[in-house]
Amino acid sequence: MVTRIGTFTNQQLILDATLRNQSRLGDTQLQVATGKKSQTFSGLSQDASRLTNLKNELAKAEQYVSNIDTVTKRLDLMEFGLEQIDGMAREMRSLIRSNLNGDAATTVNLSALAQQFLDQITETMNLRDDSRYLFAGGKTDTKPVDLANGIYTAPAPPPFDATVDAGYYEGDTSIAEVRIDDSVVVQYGVLANESAFEKVIRALDHVAQTTFTNPVTAAEKQMMNDAVTLLTEAVEDNGTSKTIGELAGDVVLDLRLLDSQKEKHQEYMNFTSTSIGDIENVNTAEAVTMLNFQQVQLQASYELVARLGTLSLANYLR
Repeated sequence: MVTRIGTFTNQQLILDATLRNQSRLGDTQLQVATGKKSQTFSGLSQDASRLTNLKNELAKAEQYVSNIDTVTKRLDLMEFGLEQIDGMAREMRSLIRSNLNGDAATTVNLSALAQQFLDQITETMNLRDDSRYLFAGGKTDTKPVDLANGIYTAPAPPPFDATVDAGYYEGDTSIAEVRIDDSVVVQYGVLANESAFEKVIRALDHVAQTTFTNPVTAAEKQMMNDAVTLLTEAVEDNGTSKTIGELAGDVVLDLRLLDSQKEKHQEYMNFTSTSIGDIENVNTAEAVTMLNFQQVQLQASYELVARLGTLSLANYLR
């Protein structure tokens, strides 16, 4: 078959167009299969830079939410612990008052009960989140309360020793902090050497270390009165230092701040994820329609190329 130069050029143009159609069809098939407009950033042309920025912003917001979730768990445990300590301090105060009023002097082993409450409060103040002690400040690997550490001195009542003794505290004075936004760093947490805790420990230990007589002596009654006074200062407004309830209130305020900031980040993450999807993802219905059109177009191109391949002068003259 003899082909004129003009005919060859036309055939080549048609063949090139067919190959381009074939390439576009392959791209569309990949879009339908993956749901993505392109498998590379370069395929997104002018949107590539914006997509990179959006993904970086999304990753940063996700990290802030992760930070918030971690600290929220710790603060939830702290709030629970503070509520338990407050409740035990109030209950022990009621028991001591009952004994002072003669309601339970012969039925309640006050010293043993005080020791049980003291043990429970000590255990609560040594709460951990995984391996991290919550009330120890920066020494998160150290149990914050140890009444047998050789520094704390157990009382020998009566009388009641008014000397403040936080020698049981094994932590430090560091306050934990967490970054929850680009310009927001929150300090959070409570230390086990807070005045309210020291008062509860001192009051309970005095009662626990007392061997009560029956009937109780005036010195023993005075010691119990002093213990009630100290417990009251720990759980009710004393005008000088924070009560256990007020410490719990600080924790709740931190939790509210974290929750508010998390909600803001989640809204931004939803917006950012939508924007990323608009750039990355194809409209499936439109892509399928385009795929069908391109398949028809490519089939027509194949048929045209095949027909051109059979053309010759002999066939033309027939």
